[in-house]
Amino acid sequence: MKLSKNMLKHLAIVVGICQNVVLEIPCPCFFNEKCRCNSIPIHTKIVTEIMLEVDCSNTRLQDIPDLPSNVYTLSLKKNNIKVINDYQFSLLSNLSELDISYNKIKRLNRFSFNGLSNLLFLNLNYNPLPYTERAIPIEVFKSLISLKQISIRHTCPYDKLLPEVALSNLKLLESLEIDIPQITPLKVVFSNSFDSLVHLDTLKVGICFLLEINNDTFYHLVHLKKIYFDIPCEISILPGAHHSLQKLHKIEMHYFYKYDVLSIADAIKELSMTPVQTIIFRNTFLHGTKENFDVWNILASRLNDSSVRHLQITENNPVGLFPESRIDPVPPSILTLNLSSNKLDQFVLELTNVQKLILRDNHLGDLLCLKTDDKHKGRNSKLEYVDISINNIYKLKHSIFQEHAELRYINLSHNHLQDVLFDVSRSNNLNLLDLSNNSISAFDQNSMRMFDNISLTSNLTIYLLNNSLQCTCKSLIFWKWVIGTRVNVLFDRRCLSEDGVVIQFMSINKRILELEKKCISYVSFIIIASIILMATLICIVVAVVHKYRWKLRYMFYLAKSKHRRHEAITDSKHYVYDAFISYCEHDNLFVINDCIQNLEMDRNFKLCLHQRDFLPGEEITTNITNAIHESRKTICIVTKNFFDSYYCMFEFNMARMESIYSRDKRNIIFLIFLEQILPQDMPLMLLELVQKDSYIEYPNDEQGDVVFWEKIDEALRQ
Repeated sequence: MKLSKNMLKHLAIVVGICQNVVLEIPCPCFFNEKCRCNSIPIHTKIVTEIMLEVDCSNTRLQDIPDLPSNVYTLSLKKNNIKVINDYQFSLLSNLSELDISYNKIKRLNRFSFNGLSNLLFLNLNYNPLPYTERAIPIEVFKSLISLKQISIRHTCPYDKLLPEVALSNLKLLESLEIDIPQITPLKVVFSNSFDSLVHLDTLKVGICFLLEINNDTFYHLVHLKKIYFDIPCEISILPGAHHSLQKLHKIEMHYFYKYDVLSIADAIKELSMTPVQTIIFRNTFLHGTKENFDVWNILASRLNDSSVRHLQITENNPVGLFPESRIDPVPPSILTLNLSSNKLDQFVLELTNVQKLILRDNHLGDLLCLKTDDKHKGRNSKLEYVDISINNIYKLKHSIFQEHAELRYINLSHNHLQDVLFDVSRSNNLNLLDLSNNSISAFDQNSMRMFDNISLTSNLTIYLLNNSLQCTCKSLIFWKWVIGTRVNVLFDRRCLSEDGVVIQFMSINKRILELEKKCISYVSFIIIASIILMATLICIVVAVVHKYRWKLRYMFYLAKSKHRRHEAITDSKHYVYDAFISYCEHDNLFVINDCIQNLEMDRNFKLCLHQRDFLPGEEITTNITNAIHESRKTICIVTKNFFDSYYCMFEFNMARMESIYSRDKRNIIFLIFLEQILPQDMPLMLLELVQKDSYIEYPNDEQGDVVFWEKIDEALRQ
């Protein structure tokens, strides 16, 4: 069967990929099983050759093994090699990197590196190799015609000379790593032998003993752009030193010989007069105290008119670094400020023109403030890059990034953030927000909306690796947002259930479907439970209201009345009426003809009758409540019509409430039965009152009438 061109093309790509994968797997070398070899393709204009990367490090070798000619890089570090014989590498014309550091080499032979015409990097660090002509012959490096970098640091620190003649043969050398021997004050460190190194632009100093940098220290290194002083090197920058550093672009310092205001101020002043753009102070300011000087203000004032664009102050003592009161703003030329690993517990600094701020590995916690220049409040901040990772931060102020609309990168990793409470809505160019290694469970809707708005103008990526992302019904909206948003969200394929169990998953879509099924039943349960709970509460409320309905109505109408009497009224209280007569309209003849005559006319009692005494324009229920409250007794004219009347039963129940809540539970109701009524025809509450003998039956005869009205007279006068 014939293969199509596309299939052949894809097959060739797969074969090529597989070949590269196979080539990049290290394996024991055929010429020495202690070493590990890795085959790599080296492309030239004519042909592609397979070369070897050989790693014989830390294998306890005492001699350099025989090597094939196609070795491209060779590492022999951390062994017990004592000597490099003449012509040892004569067949390795393809070798580009040679690392023989951390061995026991005490001397080199004249032709030790013969044949290494293409060698670019040579590392001899950490060997007991003195800087003498016997140990380093004058012509030992002569065959290294392509060498660009040589390292001879941390060898024998007690020499008094540099191997300058031997080094002068390296015409293409660009980077030199070396120790500075003990030199007398009149001795020039780098003599005119270095004039031939016209490409040398980088110097890394290892061990040195009080290197005093003056106006002629680097006079013969006219092209020097980068200087690195290692930790064991004590330096002193003297006035006039800037004259020999007129091409300096970068300098890294660790330890000043004299740690005082004058020495440091002079040193920084000298550097400010060079074209240096990057200054690094690492492990430099370690001895500050509260009574000592403030390093930052010295730096800021001396660099105010300099060309320094990148300032790094790391791994220092925070006590003497920043003053406790007035802090000078960042010099206007500074674009990058790195204050990592200083154990800072607060940061309040005017950033002026800073574009990149690195505060990694400090103790800032929540005491962090990123300020723009107070003198230019209307001017936009230029800050684009912020790294405040590893700072033990639990939360950030909402407004911390609001003034910095140009932010493109924010690193908040390795903290303790649980929520995104800060506002980056103005940072429309934000490309990366690193929230990895925090304690975030999900984003709230405000945060998701904010990130969606940013993604309309920027290709935003958010790192959420190694967080406590939850797979619960509460976080379902977040997971749906993750798969639907334009924001590129990177997260682990695991999450936490409600009980804290880690759930591994391969497909986020499948996991969301599982959550949806679970949450539907959960929501149904919540709805049903809510309905049942609401119905139960309603039933309880209805039952309570029904049980206390007359009390509630009584209190309502009493409060509504114009008297608003809430205190209990005793018998000594003056009442407007002696009795309120409660009766049905069908029984009004008895009230008009008999009650008024016998009680008001004959016995001088003052009665309250709704037809006569109720206040016009007032609600009937309010009039009833007021009348009962202002009457000593309430007389109910009971007939079958009384039970059928809404207002009669209302008056009876209001009188009951009056006796219970306003008369110290004294009975104020007196029942008059005008007709015979069976007990089963009476309401339960009225029957209870009848059983207490608080009633009288109307006799409807002349002799009985006299006794009847006398009984009522007696009841009203009690």
